[in-house]
Amino acid sequence: MTKSSPRQSGPDDAGPSGPAAGALLNDEQVRWLKRAVFGMTAVLIAGLVLLIGRVIYLARAGGTQATPASLAQPALLPEIRAVLPAGAVVKAISATGSRVVILHASPGRQDELSVLDLVSGTIVSHVGIDTK
Repeated sequence: MTKSSPRQSGPDDAGPSGPAAGALLNDEQVRWLKRAVFGMTAVLIAGLVLLIGRVIYLARAGGTQATPASLAQPALLPEIRAVLPAGAVVKAISATGSRVVILHASPGRQDELSVLDLVSGTIVSHVGIDTK
């Protein structure tokens, strides 16, 4: 049996204050890297806490936030009957907001658009369509 001799330090090995052999960063750079990682982690955790808090706040409030008057929808009538000319055939219907546009054709007449207001229940406009 042979005794192995303890490894002797050479010129490549640094002491406790210097970088180890093959290390990419020195001690000061490692300290700054740790601080940066700690700071980014703190910001991430704070953001998650704020996000979860906001979700809980909105869930408890029941979404009862005030809506601007421009976005508020008027109350629509429960039932409306549109009066079109006798024998009119509806070709298309389109709705936007509280108005409905009805494209219809009447026998012996030109095609016509009628705009129906769902709040008042009346036809507010007739638009004739001339074809050439």
